[in-house]
Amino acid sequence: MNDRTNHLIDAWLDGTIDDLELAELEVALLESLDVRHEFWRRASLHGMLHEAAKIESAAGKSPDAAAGGPGFESPAPRAFRGSWLRGGVAASMVFLLLGGCGIGSVATSLAFAYAGLRGPTRPAIVVHEEGFERPPAPEQRHVPDRLDVWGGDESVVVGPEHGIAPQSGARMLKFLSARPAAANYEGYASEIWRIIDLESVRVAAGSRDVRIDFSAWFNGCPGQGEPRQCWISAIATDTHPRDLGHDWRVQFQAAQKNPGGVATAQARERIDTDPATWQRFSVTVTAPPGARYLLLHCLTEYRPGQDDDVADRCGQYVDDIDVAVSVAQPAVVTATVHDRLDKHDERHGHGKHGKHDMEVRR
Repeated sequence: MNDRTNHLIDAWLDGTIDDLELAELEVALLESLDVRHEFWRRASLHGMLHEAAKIESAAGKSPDAAAGGPGFESPAPRAFRGSWLRGGVAASMVFLLLGGCGIGSVATSLAFAYAGLRGPTRPAIVVHEEGFERPPAPEQRHVPDRLDVWGGDESVVVGPEHGIAPQSGARMLKFLSARPAAANYEGYASEIWRIIDLESVRVAAGSRDVRIDFSAWFNGCPGQGEPRQCWISAIATDTHPRDLGHDWRVQFQAAQKNPGGVATAQARERIDTDPATWQRFSVTVTAPPGARYLLLHCLTEYRPGQDDDVADRCGQYVDDIDVAVSVAQPAVVTATVHDRLDKHDERHGHGKHGKHDMEVRR
């Protein structure tokens, strides 16, 4: 990481960053896994030091100061400059929460803390990153039946090739076919999966109520016809990896029948035809109380005929997969939604949480 990027991070933490520098920092964070590592590390440390300073300050206040009496001077709030916080604190919080790209959940956590609003008590924690820089490569045996390994269809880890460079680092994953290495069928999607123990994620977050942010970057050669479709899925489920098997898709229906144990999120989009640009896909899922595992899924469209023997030609790629966890507050959100549903159902003659309940939980 260069001196310029260090300066931008320091400026953001000090509250002296201007609009142009903020835009430059956002681009650096999106484009470099190393920059994201350093930002998360320093933002987390800065947040903890800030909280420690507040505690120390509170302990040393005089009785008048504690009561806001004569002679009391309120400490100046930390100043955030730039486009994010222009337009008021409330609007800025909404922007930060909804803007999945950019600075992300760390900034959201710190902004809540500095603004004195109710929110996550600590920054988001990265629980998994995959840039394919180090072994092992994904297993080629469809959905893994054990935790913490990538598995799926045939793929290979490669460096820059055919005009496509990794999103960051020196390596990326190239999809080779739409089936596992030992299978013999014609498929229409190249996929990888990983299953994470949600209990370890909850321990890392320090809470039973967790929100998971999952993202991945895609790129590829345009080929013939319309652009390729890619997507990612995150499924918090109570089903053990051994029982998921090839029918893991039924979890989307299970989420409707068992919202206390299953929650799903999916993002689909066609990638552009420019090999020089990568596109980021992201989803967020809040783990239900009964969910025990987190299934991650990355897919790129496969076209038989065009993509056969793609090993020696340009293909479709994925890189820089990130999974971050933060503390969620589902009880507050759930109560608000259900209260509104109850009032709606009473007005329209339905029982509590009637036919509308499934639509909200979906």
